[in-house]
Amino acid sequence: MKKIITVVVLMVLSSTQNVFSQQDGSQHEGAQQEDYWSVQYGMSFGTGDLNDYISEPSFRGALIEYRKAIKGNLLVGLDIGWNVFYEKKDFDTYTSGTVTVSGVQYRSQNLIPIMISADYFFKTNTTFKPYVGFGIGTIYTERNTDMGQFRLQQNQWHFALKPELGMLYEVAYKTNIKLAAKYYNGFEADSLEGNQNYFSVSAGVTFGL
Repeated sequence: MKKIITVVVLMVLSSTQNVFSQQDGSQHEGAQQEDYWSVQYGMSFGTGDLNDYISEPSFRGALIEYRKAIKGNLLVGLDIGWNVFYEKKDFDTYTSGTVTVSGVQYRSQNLIPIMISADYFFKTNTTFKPYVGFGIGTIYTERNTDMGQFRLQQNQWHFALKPELGMLYEVAYKTNIKLAAKYYNGFEADSLEGNQNYFSVSAGVTFGL
């Protein structure tokens, strides 16, 4: 898992630099062009199939974002996150396919969303900057079910969408506190039945804008 995250982070940072560096020489004269980086902590709540599998909320989440203004108050960029859901189930009898096992079950699910996102800011030249956003991309899911020496692991990439609401509050020059609410919708894929959806609330700091 750590190797996968390292590779993905390097790919995202590299592609971000290549994509947006091409725009530096093509800005409209007199237009206000800004960009920013953001690092956030997130708390998430599963819905649908994810909530059926793990009902406990996730307090282990992180998110890195990059945004660049392309026209007026519209900013476009890339997101990469990591959320971990975990729950210990009581002693019971559990069935998976043709296998039935009794015991204490441990469930965990790692989700790594990678999104191309667009945010529209209603205001950018004030202390308080509210915005609405939308993302499209993928979510990598690793689901583990452990019971004694028995482990069932399911890995899957999901096509995903992400609506978002949030705000930036300037606390120093080019430095903002960011609060956001996001809903990740990972559509059903081959090895996992049902959509892998979750609601996330995040807080962090931005540098720029």
